[in-house]
Amino acid sequence: MKKWLLFVLLLAALPARAFDDPRQEAAAELMRQCEAVLWKEKRTRVPGFDERCDPGHTGLVGMMISPLTTTPGSWHDKRAAAQPEMAGAVAGYLIRAGVKEGDWIGVNSTSSYPGFTLSVLCAAKTLGLNTLFALSYGSSQWGGNVPEFTVPVMLDVLRAAGLLDARIDLLTPGGIEDRIRKNLLEENALPVVRRLMGDRPETCLVPQGHRASMAARQALFAGRTLKAFVSCGGSWLSMGREMEHAVKLPHGLILPGQIEAPPAAWNRGLIYDHLERGVPCVHLLFTRGVCADWNLPHSSGPEPDFE
Repeated sequence: MKKWLLFVLLLAALPARAFDDPRQEAAAELMRQCEAVLWKEKRTRVPGFDERCDPGHTGLVGMMISPLTTTPGSWHDKRAAAQPEMAGAVAGYLIRAGVKEGDWIGVNSTSSYPGFTLSVLCAAKTLGLNTLFALSYGSSQWGGNVPEFTVPVMLDVLRAAGLLDARIDLLTPGGIEDRIRKNLLEENALPVVRRLMGDRPETCLVPQGHRASMAARQALFAGRTLKAFVSCGGSWLSMGREMEHAVKLPHGLILPGQIEAPPAAWNRGLIYDHLERGVPCVHLLFTRGVCADWNLPHSSGPEPDFE
């Protein structure tokens, strides 16, 4: 009897298994391989990078302040989003959304959470999904804000390593009006972004403002019949410009009919647009909630000041 009780206590002390589907484990393993390559490359391309910013050596956690830093952000959130198991979590959301191999999904990302973005791409490859992918350069603190190692550069590295083949279909500045007119340094960062765009092969757009950027993304995502839509980061383009509606968005998987959509308008957000069309959405912003859904760790404590 005592041996049985000891066994039960030991079993209870073990961490709960986060994933039940082997495809989730496969997505996490792919992200782990990607991070090893990214960390090695980041140390080469950014020799002065402070390793304390990214203690997990993921290659995905950036700096506190740079010309691409548009808003405050949480170091703990960026680290949590960058753990390899996050790809398994996203794969789980997509599996629950009902996607099948060969389906198309839409992905709209800021550069604030490279971990979330890489998670989606690793999950998509593991599940055999095709992507329409829009990305903006602007990032909150600790995100993809290192000018020498932006998210597009990260994807270049991973394609060269043969780990991912996803490509960006639309690349924009991000930030205010999607023109990154002001960063946390109170500078106009658009010249920096234009310089970065000058070397890119993707379709690059500096829109006239939010409305033009929204139209470009709507046109992109209308190009395929999407079976799911994923938003990474806190983009107004995804969440809408009306905070009273944006703050009501649940984290993780949102199914059509689960929440009430605001009236159709050009600025209500891509998530609401797709939900109204019957397309399941995955909302990746509230990191702590996503971690809780899948029993993943999330650190806490004061924000660091390494710089």
